[in-house]
Amino acid sequence: METKDFTLHRDGVDGDFDVTLYGTAGRPVIAFPEGDSSCASWEEGGMVDALAGLIDAGRVRLFCVDSADGASWYAGYAPTDYRIASLGGYFDLVENELCQLVRDEAPGAGAPIVAGAGLGALNATIAMLRKPSIYGGLLALSGTYDAAWVVGDAMSDAWRAFSPVDLVRGLGDNPLLVEALSGLQLAFVCGTGAGEEGGETQRTLQGELEAAGVFATFEYWGADVDHSWGWWQEEARQLLPCLLEEDGLQRRHAASVVGDARAAAKSASADLAGAGERLEQAKARLAQAHDALAAAEERTKFEQQSVAEHAKEAERLAAVAHDAWAEKDRIAALLEDAIRKGNEAQVEADRAAAELSSAQWIAGEAEAAVASAKSDQAAAEDEVARAEEGVEAARAREAEAKAQLQAVLDEASTAKPEVAPSAKESAENKPAAPAKKTTAPAKKPATRKATTGTKRSSRTHKSSGNQGAAR
Repeated sequence: METKDFTLHRDGVDGDFDVTLYGTAGRPVIAFPEGDSSCASWEEGGMVDALAGLIDAGRVRLFCVDSADGASWYAGYAPTDYRIASLGGYFDLVENELCQLVRDEAPGAGAPIVAGAGLGALNATIAMLRKPSIYGGLLALSGTYDAAWVVGDAMSDAWRAFSPVDLVRGLGDNPLLVEALSGLQLAFVCGTGAGEEGGETQRTLQGELEAAGVFATFEYWGADVDHSWGWWQEEARQLLPCLLEEDGLQRRHAASVVGDARAAAKSASADLAGAGERLEQAKARLAQAHDALAAAEERTKFEQQSVAEHAKEAERLAAVAHDAWAEKDRIAALLEDAIRKGNEAQVEADRAAAELSSAQWIAGEAEAAVASAKSDQAAAEDEVARAEEGVEAARAREAEAKAQLQAVLDEASTAKPEVAPSAKESAENKPAAPAKKTTAPAKKPATRKATTGTKRSSRTHKSSGNQGAAR
């Protein structure tokens, strides 16, 4: 593979820009580097090797150019005016010095295709939207097409002049630009895997181009397709040949549709075969189901009979349960009444016990009184007996005195004949002998029987001896 190196310069643009040409024949392709990279970006990323077949076959030649990203997109430290001027000067160089180099090196090979991956896809799209008349097609891989996603808070009207989404929104006011774009093949491809954050801006750009009436191809590869050179190589191998042929993208789309249809038909055939097999299996299962249904119906009858019996038994048990609950409620009421009566009886029992205790105490008092009365009776009986003995003794002494008196009288009557006072008168005039004083023996106090009760233990009674003395 033959290569050539060039250096481009433009007045008013800082620095020189190197260009490396790969190949000697074929359709020219201007390749914008990824990120803040040089013209060696595509070779270092393996893209040159991935397209070596096309280059060696003389179908394409690559013009890989330096970028101005370091002085524009990534120069967040610099003033906005400087960044915008650097970016504008860069595209002026591409549209003039670089395109002139392409015409000089590839005369008659046709308008160059602009291509890029990552930030290079953004730059390639800007170049196409600025001057579609000088280019022959676009291949944008995994680009971010809204400048606000790159510059963030620095977004302004100046940046919108380099924002594809904003540029396309104004296409309706420029029918010539729409016509120029409509005659070109434009391909936008991205994955849906890791790092492919720009996919959302690609969908926005798709909607804006469709609204403007510009046809373009938009492909969204699978979730395993990430933001890497490996997948960009594969995407370029498939899409770049389509851009080399007239209506190549449309045929790819048609082939894709046909392929999808064939795949769908093949899948449908497989599904049909599978469906036939499943149909036979279903018929077999249907026959089994009929048998199972008959058995189930028979079993259903049995189960229905069983259910009826169980329902009847359930009703019986429910009635039993109802009666049992009613009996339980009745017993509970009886128990409650019994408890109430028991409580009342307990109250009566407690009152009777109290009365019994009081009666026992009173009985003890009564027994003590009886014992005291018996003692008093015995003492009285002894006193009566002694009094009777005294009376008998007095009677005996009286009789003896009378006898003695009679004897004296008799003796006196026989001894003196003179008249003298009669014995009766003498006896009557004689001083009476003093009566013998008798003293009733002291009565022994009756011993009081101890009471058995516990109430009124401090109460006292008169002793039987004092009662006797009082008599």
